[in-house]
Amino acid sequence: MKFTELRNTMQSFSGASTPDYQLAYITSEVKDLLNGLNNQFVEYLTKDIIEIELQLNLQQWLGSPYYQSSNENAKDCLEHCPTVKHIWGRKIKGWTDSALKCFDNFLLKYIQIDNGETISRSHTGIKETDVYHHLINKGGVEQEIGQNFKNIYQLRSAFQHIQTEEKDGIRIPRRISNSKCNQSRDLIIQWFRLSVLSLLTLIEEKNKTTN
Repeated sequence: MKFTELRNTMQSFSGASTPDYQLAYITSEVKDLLNGLNNQFVEYLTKDIIEIELQLNLQQWLGSPYYQSSNENAKDCLEHCPTVKHIWGRKIKGWTDSALKCFDNFLLKYIQIDNGETISRSHTGIKETDVYHHLINKGGVEQEIGQNFKNIYQLRSAFQHIQTEEKDGIRIPRRISNSKCNQSRDLIIQWFRLSVLSLLTLIEEKNKTTN
């Protein structure tokens, strides 16, 4: 099944509702998984998210330095939890941070190398959101990809900003419940799935026109 066909038949993502992964994936099994992947962590993570065999050679397509960075961050994701279906509760926070760093490289490669475009700065320094806004401004499928990544980034930021202020001005930590984390997880995985599939479809179509 092609990426486009799969995207059109996808249902909403819903992961584990209880922390069963803690029983299913003990530390030794995670190590066994990582050792068995032959240092191809980004391939495993991408396939796990989109639930389809990869037709694209990611190492060849991404190249240096994008592949190395994506692969390192994909490994971090797998150390948090070896499969997205078993991410539960606050595990999604660290997983999302690493996953964004992993797949941001896909966007950088696609925009700058494949399309030969320059990403404009919206501030004095560079920001991750500049990449998302670049895609949003292009419209169409690329706009959807950029918006999905921006949505994920905003949820990731919400995980980091956990202070709240009481009436007397005293700041206290704001607790994010497991149920709230699980709601965010379902959105994050669905946005990643849609965006990565759409991006792979664009790459597939571009390769057809250039070959």
